[in-house]
Amino acid sequence: MTVVMTAATVAFSTAQAQGVYPSRPIKLVVSQAPGGSSDTIARLWAEHAGKALGTTIVVENKPGGGGIIAARSVINAPADGYTLLYGSVSLMVLNQFTYKPLPYDPEKDFTGVAMLSTNSFALVTNPATGIETLKQLTDKAKAAPGKLNFASAGLGNSTHLAVELVADALGISMMHIPYRGEADGVIATVSGQTEVMAPVYGTALPHIKAKRLNALAVLSPRRMPELPDVPTLSELGVKGFDTMGWSAVVARAGTPPEIVEKLNKATEAFHENPDVLAKLAAFGVIPVAGPASLVMETTVRDAEAWGPMLKKLNLSVK
Repeated sequence: MTVVMTAATVAFSTAQAQGVYPSRPIKLVVSQAPGGSSDTIARLWAEHAGKALGTTIVVENKPGGGGIIAARSVINAPADGYTLLYGSVSLMVLNQFTYKPLPYDPEKDFTGVAMLSTNSFALVTNPATGIETLKQLTDKAKAAPGKLNFASAGLGNSTHLAVELVADALGISMMHIPYRGEADGVIATVSGQTEVMAPVYGTALPHIKAKRLNALAVLSPRRMPELPDVPTLSELGVKGFDTMGWSAVVARAGTPPEIVEKLNKATEAFHENPDVLAKLAAFGVIPVAGPASLVMETTVRDAEAWGPMLKKLNLSVK
C-alpha cells in the first residue's frame, strides 16, 4: 500500500511540475558561431517563443565538431524541455553520412519540437578569382582539378555538402577548407583566403550587394527578388538543389509530450509575427509551420533522398 501511495505521489508531483512549465529560463543550443543566418533565426525564435511562454529563452552558441558538440550537450541534459537544440539539416540528416561513427542518432536521441524554415543557399566566389558564372567555375575547375578551394561552416555541414554535391553534378573537384562557423567561412571567402562557398543566402546577400562576393547561382526554387539577375541552379541545368536547407527546434528524446506541444504552440508567435516574416523574407528564408511530428518526418525523408548521393561521394570523417 505504501509503495502504491509513493508512486502516486511521484506521478502527481511530476504532472504538477510539467503543468507549470516553464518555471525557469530555457536554453537553445546553436551549433554555429554568432553572426550567421542560423544564429539569427534561432534568436528570432527564442525572442518570440519566449514571450509566448512567459519566460526567457537564452541562445548558447557551441560551434565546432560539425555540430556534434552542440548535439551532445543537449543529449547529456535532462529531457525536461529546458535544454533545446537548433536542429538543421546538417545535424539531423547530413552528419549521419559524414561522421563515422556519429556519436548520436538523430531519430533515436531527439524528438521534434517545431519546424522553423527552409533556407536557400548562394553559390559565390571571391571577385579576385575572375569567376562570375557557373560555366566559368566549371571551366576553371576542370582545367586544374583540385586547385580551386572552397570554404564551409564545418565538415559535414550543409554548406560543405552543398558544394560537394554541386561539384559532383558538374564533374569537377575542389579542395575543401572547413571553418568553425558560417560567418568565419564567409569572411575567409570575402578576404580571399578561400575562393568559393555556398553560404545561406541571407548571410551572403550583403556581401553580394557590396560586390565583395560574386553570385553565380542560388540554390532555391526561384530567383530571389533582391538578386533578380542571378539564376537558380535549376535554370542552369543542375537539378535537385531547390530545397536542401531547413531549420527546426528539437529536444532530447523522452521530453514529455505536453512540453513538446507547449513549445510547438509557442512557435506560432515566431511564424505569425510580421516583423519576423519580413526579416526572414530579407534572408530568402521561407517559414515552415506544422506539428512537432513534421521535424522527424522531414529528417527521414531527406535521409532517404540524400543518402545514396552522400554514400557515393564517400566523405566520411572519422
